[in-house]
Amino acid sequence: MEYDVVLYPIALLRPSEEVNMAHVEALTKEIVRCQRWTTPIPIEKETGIIMDGNHRYQVAHHLALTYIPCVLLDYTDTRITVYDWQNGRAFSPLRIREQILKQGNIFPYKTTRHLFSPSLPAVNFPLEQLVEKIASNHLNVFKLGVGR
Repeated sequence: MEYDVVLYPIALLRPSEEVNMAHVEALTKEIVRCQRWTTPIPIEKETGIIMDGNHRYQVAHHLALTYIPCVLLDYTDTRITVYDWQNGRAFSPLRIREQILKQGNIFPYKTTRHLFSPSLPAVNFPLEQLVEKIASNHLNVFKLGVGR
């Protein structure tokens, strides 16, 4: 089974959790050093809610990127399981949508844990490709395999 990876406008993404700024800074340095974006951010395709990757989203903001490689998913997808980081119990995707979309609040750092089976694919986009204006009005979709 493949995942669809798209270059998604950062302006349309919705963060879901607070981040650890020390981790954002370290990740920023690593991405700048490599000059490549290698991990797509899984998002809910209907809403743009970031399922996992809030630190990378913050890095993209710091680097003034226009697009981020994202995997478009739906919470009904059987490849996704959501847990509470604190107690390991199932975490309701409806609660995520309620908090972010209706209440306008993000969760504290390390509230939800999203697991993907199979794992999300690696990508390899030069950073300059993520700041260029893409002429098309459509999302650029890339079919990638499941493994890293």
